Amino acid sequence: MSTRSSAPVASRDDNPFQSEPKRPRRLPWWQLPLHCWYYLTAPPEAPANARLEQREATRRGRLASVVLFFVILLVLPAIPSAVGNPILTVILTLVLLIDFVALAINRSGRTNLAGILVVISIEIGLASSILTVPGGLGPSNLPMLDLMVQAECVAVSLFIPGSVFFVAIINSLFFIAVLNLAPVTPELAHLLKTDASRIISSPIILQVIVATVTYLWVSSANKAIQRADRAEEIAALEQREIERQQHEIEQKQQLDLGILQILQTHVQVANGNFSARAPLSKENVLWQIAYSLNNLLARLQGYNQMQGHLQRLQVENQHLYNALQTASSSQIELQRTREAATYLVELLKQARKGNTPTISLRSGTIIDAVASQLNDSISSPIISEKKPSWQKSRLAEN
Repeated sequence: MSTRSSAPVASRDDNPFQSEPKRPRRLPWWQLPLHCWYYLTAPPEAPANARLEQREATRRGRLASVVLFFVILLVLPAIPSAVGNPILTVILTLVLLIDFVALAINRSGRTNLAGILVVISIEIGLASSILTVPGGLGPSNLPMLDLMVQAECVAVSLFIPGSVFFVAIINSLFFIAVLNLAPVTPELAHLLKTDASRIISSPIILQVIVATVTYLWVSSANKAIQRADRAEEIAALEQREIERQQHEIEQKQQLDLGILQILQTHVQVANGNFSARAPLSKENVLWQIAYSLNNLLARLQGYNQMQGHLQRLQVENQHLYNALQTASSSQIELQRTREAATYLVELLKQARKGNTPTISLRSGTIIDAVASQLNDSISSPIISEKKPSWQKSRLAEN
């Protein structure tokens, strides 16, 4: 890591426990038609982290889609065979239309309404087949009553398990009404007179048995699904708890390492090393503090360098000031020397003209000494001229 940290501040908004999105798995070729059928007629698939209610709604929607497929598959071949019976043809066409409407409703997610339409279409289709038998219902047509357990299987699969008993009661009442009120053949009428209880009770008993078995089976299946879902939730919670603990351990290790490195950086700075930096990467939880500390140290280092440079400038300025003071003094002295020399030249010019001026200079320069010597040399001949003759002769003798 470089000594000067320049990494930008990054936000840590990512959830550390959020799992990565799963890649869509490739379906086998034999599942592609079913997948396409689900795509066209079933609700969208629930996400992996959806609750049990959402997953159950998706399962029921797909089950309703499959049931409608087979119901339509059973109704389509029956339409050509019912061409000679206009009433049955109209009824089967209406059943087929109801089934397609139920597919569209199921695709929109309203599985309960689609299931009701499926049960109604099955009941209408089978009841119309029973009631429109040519010549009336005969002994050979009695197995058609047993086929009405289809509505029970659909109801117990798409609705709550207890709804199967409601459908069983409706079917039982229909059997009683058909066998007592609908037109029947003489053979069946004779059987109803001689053994009515057995003939009427047989389809009703089948309805009760199927309703009971399917209720118990679906109830246990629902409980098993709930237990499995609860086990999955517990496993997911345990996994998240393990991940959380691992994350806390990693964070503690990062905190310990980050605090130690920041402390070492403070010690280095306290010892005068302003180039020290906290070597923390942005994966560490304390990297933002280290980033701010590194910025502060970089500025302190810059200020320290600026202070040293300022001190050097102050020393240089002092030297320059002293030099300027010396130059100014020299210039002043030179100016006084020039003035004294000019004055001395003027006095010498007067002395040459015969005047005997007194040279007295107090300029404080070297010209003062020159003026003093010249003054002495000028005043000596004048004094000798004024001495008496006997002094001059003594001087001559000497």
